[in-house]
Amino acid sequence: MGKLVESEPLTEGPPQVGSRFRDVFEDFGQRIELEAEVTEFQPDELLRVFLRSKAFEATTTQRLEERDGCTRLRTEIETRYTLRGARLLGPLVGRSAQRQLEADLARLKELVEG
Repeated sequence: MGKLVESEPLTEGPPQVGSRFRDVFEDFGQRIELEAEVTEFQPDELLRVFLRSKAFEATTTQRLEERDGCTRLRTEIETRYTLRGARLLGPLVGRSAQRQLEADLARLKELVEG
Protein backbone atom coordinates (compact mmCIF):
# COMPACT_ATOMS: atom_id res chain seq x y z
CA MET A 1 0.00 0.00 0.00
CA GLY A 2 2.18 2.73 -1.42
CA LYS A 3 0.55 5.70 0.31
CA LEU A 4 0.44 4.04 3.76
CA VAL A 5 2.76 5.82 6.21
CA GLU A 6 1.56 4.40 9.55
CA SER A 7 -0.40 1.38 10.74
CA GLU A 8 -1.16 0.59 14.36
CA PRO A 9 -3.15 -2.36 15.72
CA LEU A 10 -5.94 -1.32 18.10
CA THR A 11 -6.65 -4.88 19.22
CA GLU A 12 -4.31 -7.62 20.37
CA GLY A 13 -3.55 -10.92 18.67
CA PRO A 14 -3.39 -12.05 15.08
CA PRO A 15 -5.75 -10.53 12.50
CA GLN A 16 -9.23 -12.04 12.78
CA VAL A 17 -12.85 -10.92 12.60
CA GLY A 18 -13.16 -7.94 14.94
CA SER A 19 -9.50 -6.92 14.72
CA ARG A 20 -9.12 -3.14 14.41
CA PHE A 21 -6.31 -0.95 13.10
CA ARG A 22 -5.55 2.75 12.75
CA ASP A 23 -3.95 3.54 9.40
CA VAL A 24 -2.53 6.80 8.08
CA PHE A 25 -2.11 7.51 4.39
CA GLU A 26 -0.62 10.55 2.67
CA ASP A 27 -2.10 11.53 -0.69
CA PHE A 28 -2.25 14.81 -2.58
CA GLY A 29 -0.30 16.37 0.30
CA GLN A 30 -3.07 15.43 2.72
CA ARG A 31 -2.81 13.16 5.74
CA ILE A 32 -5.75 10.74 5.83
CA GLU A 33 -6.32 8.87 9.07
CA LEU A 34 -8.80 6.04 9.19
CA GLU A 35 -9.88 3.18 11.36
CA ALA A 36 -10.18 -0.30 9.87
CA GLU A 37 -12.00 -3.35 11.17
CA VAL A 38 -11.81 -6.90 9.82
CA THR A 39 -15.41 -7.95 9.21
CA GLU A 40 -14.84 -11.27 7.46
CA PHE A 41 -11.78 -13.50 7.27
CA GLN A 42 -11.33 -16.91 5.69
CA PRO A 43 -7.61 -17.79 5.54
CA ASP A 44 -6.31 -18.31 2.00
CA GLU A 45 -9.68 -17.23 0.57
CA LEU A 46 -11.23 -13.95 1.72
CA LEU A 47 -10.50 -10.76 3.64
CA ARG A 48 -13.17 -8.08 4.08
CA VAL A 49 -12.38 -4.86 5.93
CA PHE A 50 -14.59 -1.89 6.83
CA LEU A 51 -12.79 1.48 6.72
CA ARG A 52 -13.97 4.73 8.26
CA SER A 53 -12.52 8.24 8.11
CA LYS A 54 -13.94 11.73 8.50
CA ALA A 55 -14.60 11.94 4.75
CA PHE A 56 -15.69 8.44 3.75
CA GLU A 57 -16.64 4.89 4.67
CA ALA A 58 -15.54 1.96 2.53
CA THR A 59 -15.61 -1.80 2.43
CA THR A 60 -12.71 -3.60 0.76
CA THR A 61 -13.00 -7.23 -0.24
CA GLN A 62 -10.01 -9.28 -1.32
CA ARG A 63 -10.48 -12.81 -2.63
CA LEU A 64 -7.97 -15.43 -3.68
CA GLU A 65 -9.36 -17.61 -6.49
CA GLU A 66 -7.84 -20.66 -8.15
CA ARG A 67 -8.05 -20.50 -11.93
CA ASP A 68 -6.23 -22.62 -14.51
CA GLY A 69 -3.62 -23.73 -11.99
CA CYS A 70 -2.90 -20.15 -10.88
CA THR A 71 -4.07 -18.05 -7.97
CA ARG A 72 -5.82 -14.81 -8.80
CA LEU A 73 -6.35 -11.94 -6.34
CA ARG A 74 -9.54 -10.00 -6.85
CA THR A 75 -10.03 -6.72 -5.01
CA GLU A 76 -13.28 -4.75 -4.77
CA ILE A 77 -13.78 -1.45 -2.96
CA GLU A 78 -17.16 0.11 -2.25
CA THR A 79 -16.93 3.70 -1.04
CA ARG A 80 -19.49 6.11 0.40
CA TYR A 81 -18.36 9.71 0.85
CA THR A 82 -19.76 11.29 4.00
CA LEU A 83 -18.63 14.89 3.48
CA ARG A 84 -19.90 17.12 0.67
CA GLY A 85 -16.38 18.15 -0.35
CA ALA A 86 -15.30 14.54 -0.49
CA ARG A 87 -18.29 13.69 -2.69
CA LEU A 88 -17.28 16.47 -5.10
CA LEU A 89 -13.70 15.21 -5.24
CA GLY A 90 -14.79 11.56 -5.32
CA PRO A 91 -14.14 10.96 -9.05
CA LEU A 92 -10.62 12.44 -8.81
CA VAL A 93 -9.82 10.53 -5.63
CA GLY A 94 -11.28 7.35 -7.10
CA ARG A 95 -9.06 7.52 -10.19
CA SER A 96 -6.00 8.16 -8.03
CA ALA A 97 -6.90 5.28 -5.71
CA GLN A 98 -7.42 2.98 -8.72
CA ARG A 99 -3.96 3.86 -10.11
CA GLN A 100 -2.36 3.31 -6.70
CA LEU A 101 -4.15 -0.03 -6.25
CA GLU A 102 -3.01 -1.20 -9.68
CA ALA A 103 0.60 -0.17 -8.91
CA ASP A 104 0.46 -1.90 -5.51
CA LEU A 105 -0.91 -5.10 -7.06
CA ALA A 106 1.72 -5.04 -9.82
CA ARG A 107 4.43 -4.74 -7.17
CA LEU A 108 2.86 -7.58 -5.17
CA LYS A 109 2.86 -9.74 -8.31
CA GLU A 110 6.57 -9.01 -8.85
CA LEU A 111 7.34 -10.00 -5.26
CA VAL A 112 5.30 -13.21 -5.42
CA GLU A 113 6.72 -14.28 -8.77
CA GLY A 114 10.29 -13.32 -7.79
